[in-house]
Amino acid sequence: MDSVYVVGLTGPTGAGKSEVSRRLAAAQLPVIDADVIAHQVMEPGSECLRRLAAEFSEDILNDDGTLNRRQLAKRAFATPEDTALLNSLTHPYIIERTNQILMRMEQTQELAAVIDAPLLFESGMDRICDMTVAVVAPFEVRLQRILERDGLSVQQARARMAAQQPEEYYSSRAALVLDNSGDLESLRARADGLAAKIREWANGK
Repeated sequence: MDSVYVVGLTGPTGAGKSEVSRRLAAAQLPVIDADVIAHQVMEPGSECLRRLAAEFSEDILNDDGTLNRRQLAKRAFATPEDTALLNSLTHPYIIERTNQILMRMEQTQELAAVIDAPLLFESGMDRICDMTVAVVAPFEVRLQRILERDGLSVQQARARMAAQQPEEYYSSRAALVLDNSGDLESLRARADGLAAKIREWANGK
């Protein structure tokens, strides 16, 4: 994007990415939620959904043509190869839709935009960003937060965490790392500081 300063925001589950995203949105920065876009590109009749059904079988479709997400998850997360296939099919559509949104923002002369994407680096979406930010926290801290937040057993929480990259994956790739080992108010203060920085970077682009 020539005029929109694009910030990619990512991080593992339980680190606090969603809270940072909420604070940036509250600071009047446009936030593009990659998870929402992922739902949109798999709407009934979409090319993406047709390709998924061709690869993972028609079983992933409900009778009305909508996606049966539980059935897709069962098939797509059965093996690492299946997960890689899912990502290779969906990521190009998500990136294309994101680019369309950014182009519209350019036309409305937005100065900056934030892409909230759990798979920012895995999808290659970081390549359309001017700045990448990762929110991280130690494993045990994240585990405790997930247990309190989602009502999972320790085994379920650990399985969910194991399906994602370790903390080092994010901190070694992001240009800016927010360590959220502390309390919520501390994170919010740092997110507010980040919002001010994004405006500063955008004005200097």
